Amino acid sequence: MAHDFAKLSVTKRFAAYMRQFSDIPYAADTADIIQARPAFEAFLRPHKLIPEDLHFYAPYFEARHKAISAAIQRVNPRQVLEIGAGLSPRGLTLSEDGRIFYVETDLEAMIGEKRALLAALTRRHRLPARNNLRNVAADALELDQLLAAANYFKSGQRLVVVHEGLLQYLSSSETEQVARNIHHLLGKFGGTWITPDFSLKSDSAHISDQQKYFRQVLHDATERTLYDNAFDSIEHLREYFRGLGFQVEVISQLYLAPDLTSLQKLRLPPETLDPLRPKLRLWSLTRLA
Repeated sequence: MAHDFAKLSVTKRFAAYMRQFSDIPYAADTADIIQARPAFEAFLRPHKLIPEDLHFYAPYFEARHKAISAAIQRVNPRQVLEIGAGLSPRGLTLSEDGRIFYVETDLEAMIGEKRALLAALTRRHRLPARNNLRNVAADALELDQLLAAANYFKSGQRLVVVHEGLLQYLSSSETEQVARNIHHLLGKFGGTWITPDFSLKSDSAHISDQQKYFRQVLHDATERTLYDNAFDSIEHLREYFRGLGFQVEVISQLYLAPDLTSLQKLRLPPETLDPLRPKLRLWSLTRLA
């Protein structure tokens, strides 16, 4: 079954644009190669916005990316599956460790773009060929496609499943299907599910008019309602995932990634982070015994 996720590609380019202001490896090169700024300018122009209007988002994307990478490394992984990897350079960075086998998945069109990006980065940095990074077309809602991507992994070795910027655009039923798919994968391999994508209804309270407007812009572009699957509270979230067979832990992204260079690069005041701090959570889930 095909799902209408192709329009979400604009969000992958938005993330790539924002990550360039950090010191995340290959992030600036990625933004340059895909021409992120001209594309973002063209996207925003009809809405009377320019990229600088949204630079306050840059620390959010930097913290999210760095926290996930730190959490992955904390569990000493040997196998990582990133769902909806988009244009993220995480797989390229973590697969520099030859002990880690990293598989990135996304929709077919995005995977084609990702392969071209990786080829360009490899040429630009004269990177050696590596056999422990794979890019596979797979729909997050289709278990058979995820299982096909997981054929690269060794049974008996624990798996880390990650994604960022995916679930915010899904309905409650779609979120449940993704969770069931990951539960099946972890039943096969063991391991951990790491994501920042769960949100609480209170997270949308007291956001700025600029944020409200941009969320509407994204809604119109993706035909998806952001945070339609938000939870009433952390306890509500725990109970929900307990019902799906998961144990949930939560940690601050800023605890894992305290040093954010985008604040200095963009000359943003430190208080830019204040409204974000309570929302910058990272969730770690394991299967219940």
